[in-house]
Parts: sequence; C-alpha cells; structure tokens
Amino acid sequence: MMTCEEIRLSMGAHALGALEPDEAIEIDNHLATCEACGGELVELEGVASFLGKVSERDVELVSSPPRQVLDRLLNDRVRRNRRGRVLMAVAASAAAVVVGGTVWTTLGTAGHEDTAAAPASAPSSQSAQEKAEPRAELYSDSKPSASEAPEPKASERAVAGSRFSGENSATGYRATVTAVPGAGGTELSVSLDGVPAGTTARLVVVAHDGRRDPAGSWDVRSRDRAAFQSTTSLPMDDIARFELVDEKGKALVRIQARK
Repeated sequence: MMTCEEIRLSMGAHALGALEPDEAIEIDNHLATCEACGGELVELEGVASFLGKVSERDVELVSSPPRQVLDRLLNDRVRRNRRGRVLMAVAASAAAVVVGGTVWTTLGTAGHEDTAAAPASAPSSQSAQEKAEPRAELYSDSKPSASEAPEPKASERAVAGSRFSGENSATGYRATVTAVPGAGGTELSVSLDGVPAGTTARLVVVAHDGRRDPAGSWDVRSRDRAAFQSTTSLPMDDIARFELVDEKGKALVRIQARK
C-alpha cells in the first residue's frame, strides 16, 4: 500500500495519464479516502489542461530559441557589461579625487598645527621640568597647626634653632628634625627619607619627664625626601627625643634631642 508521500510523487504523472493501469488504480483508491491528496490532484489537473494547449512547435522554441532572439539577448548583455565598466571607472576616479583632497587637507592642517605649536614648545618643556621636580610627599591630617612647608623655609629657620638627625639601621629609614623655640612651645620642621609610599607617619615629641605630645601625622606618598612643619606645646629645653611612628605605633625612626 502506497503512502501519501509516494502518492504525491506520482501525482503529476497520474494527472497526465502517464502511469501504468495498476498503479493508477492504486492511486485512485487512495485518493478516494485521502482529502489532502485529492485536493493536490485537483490543482494538478488545471496544470494538465494548460499543458494540453502547448504545441510541438512551442516545445521546440523553448528547447532551441530562434537565432535572432539569442543575438538580441547577447547584445543586451554586452551593452550592460560595457556600461557597468564605465560606471566603475567613473566611481573609481571620483573616489581618488575625494581621497586625494582629504589627504591634502589633513597634511595641510597637520603642518599648520606643528607650526603653531612650535613657539609653545619652550613653555611646555619648562612646565614638564617643574612637574618633574621633587615635591613634598606628606601632608598633615591630625592637627590644624601642622602644615606642609617647603625645604628652603625650614633651612632658613634652622639658623636660629637646633637640628637633630636619626636613622633606623634595620630599615634604612632616616629623619631630621629642626626645632626652633617659639611662642607657647617649639616650632618643628621634619624631613623623612626612605619610608615606603603609603605609610602614615606620626610625630610624637617626648619630654624628659615622660610626657608625650602628638605633633601631627602625614601620609607618605614617595620615598623621596620631603620637609614639613609642625608645632609642639613642649618648650625646647623640655624635649628629650622625637619619635616617628606608623599608624600602628611601630617606630620608624627615633631621634635624640642632644643639647
């Protein structure tokens, strides 16, 4: 027994009456019970009636068209190809003109910018040198009286004060404190060297009687040496030593205030 798929494959030949009688009977029996296949046969019957109107001459023309028809088709194709090549050449020329103009404009603009930038090169170099100069890498965050100061100012004031230095031999950290007697205490200038960037350095001034006066803290931004000013309420004569510690209280450098 044939399936619907097999019936549909043979449907065209059946509509044209080209099947063997036995196979045609089997298809007719199937179509009597299958509406889907029957509907497809109805559509094919319309095609079969149309094909019946085609003559042998029509078939010959389709399989072998007249010479003049072929010549006309070939000539049309040649004209289309020629026109396409001409359009491509015109488009390529236009693109070359556009690209050339763009390049010329870009080069001219770049040359103008280079000429305009030349006089400003000296100030730019000077600005770069200023940025490259060492800067103070700490800042105070605990006492309003502790403020950052440039190195020259501290060295100028050191003439009237005392300068004390110390080093941590285990770590290589070095520090210098310049103490100048002032109204209501002592003015201090502190410099650090070798302390890792990111360290919070705290200055503690220790008196002879054991009193401890926190004198400010700074965040180290570089290992380079930097100087800063601070103050302590302790008089100069009462100071026994200076301690620089980190945020956990670990000693960075201890400096004895030797008279």
